[in-house]
Amino acid sequence: MKRIYRTLCDPRALRSAAFAALAVALACAPRPAEAQVGFSEEVSSLGNRAQGAFLRSDRAELARIESGARSWGSSKDAARLYGYAFVKFRVMLLAREARREEQMEAAGEACVKALDAAIERSPRFADAYALRGLCHTYLAATSFINWFMHKSEAADDASMARRLAPRNPRANTVDALLLWFGPAFFGDQKEACKQFQSVVESYGDDPDGGVTRDGVGIQWGAPEANLSMARCAKLTDDRELEYQYYDRALRFAPDFAAVKKLKG
Repeated sequence: MKRIYRTLCDPRALRSAAFAALAVALACAPRPAEAQVGFSEEVSSLGNRAQGAFLRSDRAELARIESGARSWGSSKDAARLYGYAFVKFRVMLLAREARREEQMEAAGEACVKALDAAIERSPRFADAYALRGLCHTYLAATSFINWFMHKSEAADDASMARRLAPRNPRANTVDALLLWFGPAFFGDQKEACKQFQSVVESYGDDPDGGVTRDGVGIQWGAPEANLSMARCAKLTDDRELEYQYYDRALRFAPDFAAVKKLKG
């Protein structure tokens, strides 16, 4: 294999334009890089408003945001499609919290569909893969049948997101949640907690782990990751650690209603 690589990458072997193109494409090309998808202030504002409504568990406000973004679902712009999918993701999780299964599944499927289109337009959009992986993950958690329909797609999306952007913590969140939600021997909550710990460390003190650039983008992930670690601490009856993670989550998002409810 090394001999083949040296041959293909040796300039003396590149004797024709056709062979040169083939060599570059197959052997000498660098690792794929993340696409620099530009988020407008409009997309960032919509996503951050949806994140705020989700954190406050404000279903009425989130429904208004969802209605206002409806046309974005048929956009040809990858960033707008991502923004639309993010709104649907947040609708999905509030519906899950309220046990509205039909609404949850419909929002999840809409999220996946919009991100299919976004990725078609921008195939190296790492955060789109990560978000689509999360939508697949929560759909997988709805039933044993859905687990087999969505689990592999979620894992594949997480793998691609990591390949494109190794330091993006949202891809590792997919893997942790698959272990957390996995039915029977497919799941392992102790291992999930190890991965959640790694995710929390990746975020550090940054609300979105450095994913947004120049302050433009949708900030999300760190409060939810710390809530997951609080749940992990609760599994081991470590009440002090559980409350430390609640406090960390609230430092990122003081209005995080789910954390306030659990903290009491």
